[in-house]
Amino acid sequence: MKPARIILLLVALVAGGLAAFLVTRGGGPAPTPQSVTEIVPEAKTQILVASAPIGMGERLKVETLEWQEWPQGALRADYVTIDAMPDAPAELTGAVARFEFFAGEPIRQAKLVTTDQGYLSAVLQPGMRGVSVGVSAVSSAGGFIVPNDHVDVVLTTQSAAGERSDVILANVRILAIGKRLGELGASGGQTDEQLAAGGAPQAVTFDDTTIATLELDPSQAETLINATTQGQLSLTLRSVADFAEDASTQRPGNNQAIRVFRFGKEQSVLAGSTGQAPMLEPTSMSMPSSPTGGSVPSSEVGGAPAGPMVQ
Repeated sequence: MKPARIILLLVALVAGGLAAFLVTRGGGPAPTPQSVTEIVPEAKTQILVASAPIGMGERLKVETLEWQEWPQGALRADYVTIDAMPDAPAELTGAVARFEFFAGEPIRQAKLVTTDQGYLSAVLQPGMRGVSVGVSAVSSAGGFIVPNDHVDVVLTTQSAAGERSDVILANVRILAIGKRLGELGASGGQTDEQLAAGGAPQAVTFDDTTIATLELDPSQAETLINATTQGQLSLTLRSVADFAEDASTQRPGNNQAIRVFRFGKEQSVLAGSTGQAPMLEPTSMSMPSSPTGGSVPSSEVGGAPAGPMVQ
């Protein structure tokens, strides 16, 4: 072989080796370190949940309760855990749900009440009363009023001057319509087929007549009971945005029956109404005797006609 070819071959070998060195060592990218992610399982426990929809006023049963895994970090103090109450399904059987539970919702003891009394008394707020009145679909927003709605109660009376309507109760809560206490469960009007299909809330209205049960304080209850004998009652549905409003700020002195003496006669009227208030129960009143044995003039009993005395 000629010396020139040998030299050329050596140069080619050196150049190839140098190129290989630069690619693998000198000019190549630095090796990327491999990161390893370690998965640490979160500590879990079991809590009691509703296995099926539970309606307001319904009593808990073993069939409607089940245990479900729950992360320890997401526990709340009022959840029922298997560690704190291992026999909870049996121990809570018979407790009354004061609020509705959806399927899979954790059971909270704050939403339960343990009582042997009726379910309606269990869902009443302390100090309140449940008063029922008969209503028709026409007199109650077409039958679309449902439990937990807020309404105004309007009394329509007939007089010589014609019909007159006045709001006698404002912003009161509907406890029940007929036998319905809510939208879920058996007390919400759902059938067994609807419960088996998943228990989604169903819109239920009434077309004929039914009974509406209202949550009232004692003075409001007296007003409503007195009004039922005086004329026709209607319910006007309020917007959900008005539920939190204080009724006392809307009609000062409203929702109370007071006694007014006019010309020697006692009349029970509704406070807060304007103009000629509707008379709930006018009764005749004998004139009291004066110390001298005579009758006291009517002006001393009821005052002047323009300014009756309110007792």
